[in-house]
Amino acid sequence: MGAYPISVVYKDYWKEKPRFIKSSANEPRWLMFAVEDGRFSYSIDNVSGEAAAGDIVLCPPFMEFRREVIVPLSFHYAIFHFSSDSEGSEGRTIDLLRSLFSFKYTATEKDRLFNNFRLLNRLSRTQDAQSRQWMQHFINDIWVLFHMEAESVATQDRLDEDRLMKEAKTLIDRHAFREIRLQDIAALLHIHPVQLSRRFQHVFGIAPSRYLISIRMEKAKTLLVQTEYTLDHIARLCGYENGFYFSRVFTHYSKMNPSQYRKLNGLATP
Repeated sequence: MGAYPISVVYKDYWKEKPRFIKSSANEPRWLMFAVEDGRFSYSIDNVSGEAAAGDIVLCPPFMEFRREVIVPLSFHYAIFHFSSDSEGSEGRTIDLLRSLFSFKYTATEKDRLFNNFRLLNRLSRTQDAQSRQWMQHFINDIWVLFHMEAESVATQDRLDEDRLMKEAKTLIDRHAFREIRLQDIAALLHIHPVQLSRRFQHVFGIAPSRYLISIRMEKAKTLLVQTEYTLDHIARLCGYENGFYFSRVFTHYSKMNPSQYRKLNGLATP
Protein backbone atom coordinates (compact mmCIF):
# COMPACT_ATOMS: atom_id res chain seq x y z
CA MET A 1 0.00 0.00 0.00
CA GLY A 2 3.04 2.27 -0.10
CA ALA A 3 4.37 4.82 2.37
CA TYR A 4 1.98 6.69 4.68
CA PRO A 5 2.34 10.25 6.00
CA ILE A 6 1.67 9.02 9.55
CA SER A 7 2.51 5.78 11.32
CA VAL A 8 -0.20 4.50 13.66
CA VAL A 9 1.14 3.05 16.90
CA TYR A 10 -2.18 2.26 18.55
CA LYS A 11 -5.82 2.25 17.42
CA ASP A 12 -8.98 1.66 19.45
CA TYR A 13 -12.71 2.24 19.19
CA TRP A 14 -15.06 3.29 21.97
CA LYS A 15 -18.84 3.16 21.67
CA GLU A 16 -21.17 5.36 23.74
CA LYS A 17 -18.49 6.09 26.30
CA PRO A 18 -20.15 7.99 29.21
CA ARG A 19 -16.91 9.49 30.55
CA PHE A 20 -13.17 9.46 30.02
CA ILE A 21 -11.07 7.36 32.38
CA LYS A 22 -8.47 10.14 32.31
CA SER A 23 -9.62 13.74 32.04
CA SER A 24 -6.27 14.85 30.62
CA ALA A 25 -3.21 13.51 28.81
CA ASN A 26 0.19 14.75 27.72
CA GLU A 27 1.58 12.26 25.23
CA PRO A 28 4.97 12.26 23.47
CA ARG A 29 3.11 11.31 20.27
CA TRP A 30 0.11 12.59 18.33
CA LEU A 31 -3.44 11.80 19.45
CA MET A 32 -6.48 11.59 17.17
CA PHE A 33 -10.10 11.53 18.34
CA ALA A 34 -12.35 10.94 15.31
CA VAL A 35 -15.94 11.36 16.53
CA GLU A 36 -18.63 9.05 15.18
CA ASP A 37 -21.41 10.10 17.56
CA GLY A 38 -21.94 12.10 20.77
CA ARG A 39 -20.12 15.22 21.91
CA PHE A 40 -17.22 16.22 24.16
CA SER A 41 -15.41 19.39 25.22
CA TYR A 42 -11.66 19.75 25.00
CA SER A 43 -8.77 22.09 25.71
CA ILE A 44 -5.38 21.85 23.97
CA ASP A 45 -2.57 24.34 24.53
CA ASN A 46 -5.06 26.83 26.08
CA VAL A 47 -7.39 26.52 23.07
CA SER A 48 -10.87 25.23 23.95
CA GLY A 49 -13.74 23.84 21.91
CA GLU A 50 -16.37 21.16 21.49
CA ALA A 51 -16.39 18.26 19.05
CA ALA A 52 -19.32 16.20 17.73
CA ALA A 53 -20.08 13.69 14.96
CA GLY A 54 -17.85 14.27 11.94
CA ASP A 55 -15.20 16.19 13.90
CA ILE A 56 -11.57 15.12 14.21
CA VAL A 57 -9.61 16.48 17.19
CA LEU A 58 -5.83 16.29 16.78
CA CYS A 59 -3.44 16.87 19.66
CA PRO A 60 0.28 17.34 18.85
CA PRO A 61 2.98 15.75 21.00
CA PHE A 62 3.72 17.14 24.48
CA MET A 63 0.61 19.33 24.64
CA GLU A 64 -1.83 18.94 27.49
CA PHE A 65 -5.12 17.52 26.21
CA ARG A 66 -8.07 18.03 28.59
CA ARG A 67 -11.41 16.47 27.68
CA GLU A 68 -14.86 15.84 29.14
CA VAL A 69 -17.78 13.88 27.68
CA ILE A 70 -20.96 15.94 27.23
CA VAL A 71 -23.09 13.35 25.36
CA PRO A 72 -22.05 9.65 25.43
CA LEU A 73 -19.27 9.40 22.92
CA SER A 74 -18.52 6.94 20.10
CA PHE A 75 -15.12 7.62 18.58
CA HIS A 76 -12.00 6.17 16.98
CA TYR A 77 -8.88 6.80 19.01
CA ALA A 78 -5.39 6.63 17.52
CA ILE A 79 -1.84 7.33 18.68
CA PHE A 80 0.58 8.03 15.85
CA HIS A 81 3.74 9.81 14.79
CA PHE A 82 4.87 11.40 11.55
CA SER A 83 6.67 9.11 9.13
CA SER A 84 10.35 9.93 8.63
CA ASP A 85 9.75 11.50 5.20
CA SER A 86 7.12 13.85 6.68
CA GLU A 87 8.98 15.20 9.70
CA GLY A 88 9.96 18.43 7.95
CA SER A 89 6.32 19.49 7.67
CA GLU A 90 5.31 18.62 11.24
CA GLY A 91 5.94 22.11 12.65
CA ARG A 92 3.99 23.75 9.83
CA THR A 93 1.12 21.31 10.37
CA ILE A 94 0.97 22.18 14.08
CA ASP A 95 0.87 25.90 13.24
CA LEU A 96 -1.97 25.39 10.75
CA LEU A 97 -3.84 23.15 13.18
CA ARG A 98 -3.68 25.77 15.93
CA SER A 99 -4.22 28.96 13.91
CA LEU A 100 -6.85 27.78 11.42
CA PHE A 101 -8.71 24.98 13.18
CA SER A 102 -8.24 25.36 16.96
CA PHE A 103 -7.09 21.70 16.88
CA LYS A 104 -10.46 20.48 15.53
CA TYR A 105 -11.18 19.67 11.90
CA THR A 106 -14.78 19.26 10.75
CA ALA A 107 -14.85 16.95 7.75
CA THR A 108 -16.39 18.37 4.59
CA GLU A 109 -16.33 14.95 2.89
CA LYS A 110 -18.53 13.30 5.50
CA ASP A 111 -19.45 10.32 3.29
CA ARG A 112 -15.78 9.47 2.89
CA LEU A 113 -15.10 9.95 6.62
CA PHE A 114 -18.00 7.79 7.79
CA ASN A 115 -17.14 5.12 5.24
CA ASN A 116 -13.70 5.03 6.86
CA PHE A 117 -15.42 4.65 10.21
CA ARG A 118 -17.52 1.70 8.98
CA LEU A 119 -14.49 -0.06 7.52
CA LEU A 120 -12.46 0.52 10.68
CA ASN A 121 -15.26 -0.94 12.78
CA ARG A 122 -15.34 -4.02 10.59
CA LEU A 123 -11.55 -4.44 10.73
CA SER A 124 -11.45 -4.02 14.51
CA ARG A 125 -13.15 -7.41 14.90
CA THR A 126 -10.01 -9.14 13.58
CA GLN A 127 -6.40 -8.71 14.67
CA ASP A 128 -4.45 -10.30 11.83
CA ALA A 129 -1.58 -8.52 10.08
CA GLN A 130 -3.56 -7.69 6.95
CA SER A 131 -6.36 -6.10 8.98
CA ARG A 132 -3.86 -3.97 10.89
CA GLN A 133 -2.36 -2.85 7.59
CA TRP A 134 -5.76 -1.81 6.27
CA MET A 135 -6.51 0.01 9.55
CA GLN A 136 -3.28 1.96 9.01
CA HIS A 137 -4.57 2.86 5.56
CA PHE A 138 -7.98 4.16 6.73
CA ILE A 139 -6.55 6.14 9.67
CA ASN A 140 -4.15 7.75 7.21
CA ASP A 141 -7.08 8.59 4.94
CA ILE A 142 -8.73 10.44 7.85
CA TRP A 143 -5.46 12.33 8.32
CA VAL A 144 -5.28 13.12 4.60
CA LEU A 145 -8.81 14.60 4.74
CA PHE A 146 -7.60 17.04 7.38
CA HIS A 147 -4.27 17.82 5.74
CA MET A 148 -5.75 18.54 2.30
CA GLU A 149 -8.28 20.91 3.86
CA ALA A 150 -5.59 22.61 5.98
CA GLU A 151 -3.45 23.35 2.94
CA SER A 152 -6.47 24.59 1.01
CA VAL A 153 -7.60 26.91 3.82
CA ALA A 154 -4.04 28.19 4.35
CA THR A 155 -3.73 29.03 0.66
CA GLN A 156 -7.08 30.82 0.67
CA ASP A 157 -6.13 32.58 3.89
CA ARG A 158 -3.04 34.03 2.22
CA LEU A 159 -5.09 35.12 -0.80
CA ASP A 160 -7.65 36.80 1.43
CA GLU A 161 -5.01 38.50 3.56
CA ASP A 162 -4.26 41.29 1.10
CA ARG A 163 -7.89 42.23 0.64
CA LEU A 164 -8.72 42.21 4.35
CA MET A 165 -5.52 43.89 5.44
CA LYS A 166 -5.81 46.57 2.76
CA GLU A 167 -9.26 47.22 4.14
CA ALA A 168 -7.82 47.31 7.68
CA LYS A 169 -5.21 49.86 6.57
CA THR A 170 -7.89 51.99 4.91
CA LEU A 171 -9.97 51.97 8.10
CA ILE A 172 -6.97 52.95 10.22
CA ASP A 173 -6.05 55.74 7.77
CA ARG A 174 -9.63 57.03 7.74
CA HIS A 175 -10.10 57.09 11.53
CA ALA A 176 -6.53 57.62 12.74
CA PHE A 177 -7.17 61.09 14.19
CA ARG A 178 -10.34 60.13 16.07
CA GLU A 179 -10.84 57.84 19.02
CA ILE A 180 -10.13 54.41 17.51
CA ARG A 181 -9.45 50.96 18.93
CA LEU A 182 -7.89 48.11 16.99
CA GLN A 183 -10.48 45.81 18.58
CA ASP A 184 -13.14 47.78 16.71
CA ILE A 185 -11.24 47.41 13.41
CA ALA A 186 -10.98 43.66 14.00
CA ALA A 187 -14.71 43.46 14.77
CA LEU A 188 -15.58 45.29 11.54
CA LEU A 189 -13.47 42.75 9.63
CA HIS A 190 -14.94 39.81 11.59
CA ILE A 191 -11.54 38.57 12.76
CA HIS A 192 -9.87 38.27 16.18
CA PRO A 193 -7.61 41.19 17.23
CA VAL A 194 -4.68 38.78 17.51
CA GLN A 195 -5.29 37.62 13.95
CA LEU A 196 -5.50 41.25 12.79
CA SER A 197 -2.13 41.98 14.37
CA ARG A 198 -0.48 38.85 12.94
CA ARG A 199 -1.86 39.29 9.43
CA PHE A 200 -1.25 43.06 9.26
CA GLN A 201 2.36 42.51 10.34
CA HIS A 202 2.74 39.80 7.70
CA VAL A 203 1.37 41.98 4.88
CA PHE A 204 2.81 45.39 5.77
CA GLY A 205 5.81 44.52 7.94
CA ILE A 206 4.54 46.62 10.87
CA ALA A 207 2.04 45.95 13.66
CA PRO A 208 -1.26 47.84 13.24
CA SER A 209 -0.81 49.58 16.61
CA ARG A 210 2.61 50.81 15.54
CA TYR A 211 1.24 51.89 12.15
CA LEU A 212 -1.51 53.93 13.85
CA ILE A 213 1.05 55.66 16.09
CA SER A 214 3.29 56.44 13.12
CA ILE A 215 0.44 58.19 11.26
CA ARG A 216 -0.41 60.26 14.30
CA MET A 217 3.19 61.16 15.07
CA GLU A 218 3.98 62.29 11.53
CA LYS A 219 0.95 64.59 11.60
CA ALA A 220 2.06 65.85 15.01
CA LYS A 221 5.51 66.70 13.64
CA THR A 222 3.94 68.75 10.86
CA LEU A 223 1.69 70.63 13.31
CA LEU A 224 4.57 71.30 15.70
CA VAL A 225 6.64 72.85 12.94
CA GLN A 226 3.96 74.64 10.89
CA THR A 227 1.65 75.96 13.63
CA GLU A 228 1.80 77.55 17.05
CA TYR A 229 -0.95 75.33 18.46
CA THR A 230 -0.65 74.27 22.09
CA LEU A 231 0.29 70.66 22.87
CA ASP A 232 -3.25 69.97 24.12
CA HIS A 233 -4.71 71.18 20.83
CA ILE A 234 -2.24 69.17 18.76
CA ALA A 235 -2.98 66.13 20.90
CA ARG A 236 -6.71 66.38 20.14
CA LEU A 237 -6.05 66.87 16.41
CA CYS A 238 -3.94 63.70 16.44
CA GLY A 239 -6.47 61.53 18.25
CA TYR A 240 -5.30 61.90 21.87
CA GLU A 241 -7.32 63.21 24.80
CA ASN A 242 -4.65 65.40 26.36
CA GLY A 243 -1.19 66.84 25.84
CA PHE A 244 0.37 64.87 28.69
CA TYR A 245 -0.30 61.45 27.17
CA PHE A 246 0.46 62.74 23.67
CA SER A 247 3.83 64.04 24.91
CA ARG A 248 4.73 60.62 26.35
CA VAL A 249 3.91 58.85 23.08
CA PHE A 250 5.70 61.46 20.99
CA THR A 251 8.84 61.29 23.15
CA HIS A 252 8.94 57.51 22.92
CA TYR A 253 8.44 57.66 19.15
CA SER A 254 10.81 60.54 18.29
CA LYS A 255 13.40 60.17 21.10
CA MET A 256 12.76 63.81 22.08
CA ASN A 257 9.79 65.60 23.59
CA PRO A 258 7.46 67.82 21.49
CA SER A 259 8.94 71.06 22.81
CA GLN A 260 12.44 69.96 21.89
CA TYR A 261 11.27 68.89 18.43
CA ARG A 262 9.53 72.22 17.85
CA LYS A 263 12.54 74.21 19.04
CA LEU A 264 14.94 72.16 16.96
CA ASN A 265 12.82 72.69 13.85
CA GLY A 266 12.39 76.46 14.13
CA LEU A 267 9.42 77.51 16.26
CA ALA A 268 9.52 78.64 19.86
CA THR A 269 7.46 76.72 22.36
CA PRO A 270 4.12 78.55 22.89
